[in-house]
Parts: sequence; C-alpha cells; structure tokens
Amino acid sequence: MDEKVISILKDKPVVIPRILLNNYKKLNISDSELIVIMVLLSFGDKITYNPEEFAKEINGDKHQVMNVINNLIHKNIISLEIERVNKKANEYLSLYLLYDKLFNLIIDKKEEKEIDVSIFDTFEKELGRTLSPMEYGQIQEWITSGNSQEMITYALREAVLNGVSNLRYIDSILNDWKKKGYKNKNDVLKDREMYRNKKNKVSVYDTDWLNE
Repeated sequence: MDEKVISILKDKPVVIPRILLNNYKKLNISDSELIVIMVLLSFGDKITYNPEEFAKEINGDKHQVMNVINNLIHKNIISLEIERVNKKANEYLSLYLLYDKLFNLIIDKKEEKEIDVSIFDTFEKELGRTLSPMEYGQIQEWITSGNSQEMITYALREAVLNGVSNLRYIDSILNDWKKKGYKNKNDVLKDREMYRNKKNKVSVYDTDWLNE
C-alpha cells in the first residue's frame, strides 16, 4: 500500500466505503487519485475547492493535487459545481458522481440479492435522520456481501441501544458476528444466554459458603 495512504490512515480516521477500496481500479481510478478521494471524503459531501488545504492533508504539492482533481473531473468521478450566493460565485466539489458509480457497482454484482427497501426506512427511523449516499451504499454492500437483513437490522438496534449512531460501529458489530459464525438473531441471543449462565455458575462456585 502507498506510504501516503498509510500516513493518512494513521493521522486521523478516514471513513472509506469498502466497495470503493475493492473496486477503485474498475472505475479507472489510479492510486494517486484514490489518495485525493480519501482526503475529499474527510471533508464531507459538499467541499469548498481549496487545493492548498487538500495538499496539506497529504503533504503534497498543490499543483499536483489540482492536476489529479482535474483528471477526476474529466473521468466524471467528481464534479466541480458553482453556487451563487448574493451575486458571488463559489466553487465546490461534489462526490455524488462517485456515489452513483459505487451504487451501480453494487447493483451490477452477479451475487446481487433481493433487497427489501424498507431496511433504509428502518435505518432513517432509528437514526432519526436521512441517510447519506455513502451510508446508503454501505447498507447495500452489507447485504450483497452476505449479511442477512435481519442481522443488519439487529446490529442497528444494538448500536442505537449503546448510544452509537454511525455505520462504522454497526460494521464492526456485523464483522464480529460473522467471525463468531452467527447466522441469525437467535444465534446471538443463544450465545449471550450461554455466557450469562456460565458467568452465574462461576459466581456461585466462588462464594465461600462456610464463612457466610
């Protein structure tokens, strides 16, 4: 992996859609372009065009960053938008073209599964907000990568109960359950019940009944 990518990841958390990391070559995105996209993702969906700021994030050259951004625009990976406020024109970068390409990648997967769209309504209801395009794509990725919608919804409820409302936390729950071989909600509940019973037995055996 490129040293600049590693330094960015070490410096501060960057949320990157897994489907982007796995498929950026298919979108004709080079390694250097991926680095710039990683930086842009950290700025949100509507990004003020500021090459100097972007260059600082990767300790790079401003003109090289500008060249990479121009390449991404020509490839229709990102777009440069102009917003007029009080007769003043402001330039900003939009990532919606990238999100749209990632969405199409998910839809075009051979192992595509039937998706009950109500799961997106469930997420928005539980999180109390509208899903971003990146979050929408992440949920799609969970489903197409083999997670059942039952498990995804249950992981969402677990996160909400723990007071955490970001998809990165939910992703860690799903990965943990997959490692443990859980197939459905009952597997999770059964394992927790076994853990509680085991813990209670240990507590009983540790009691010094003679000195009570």
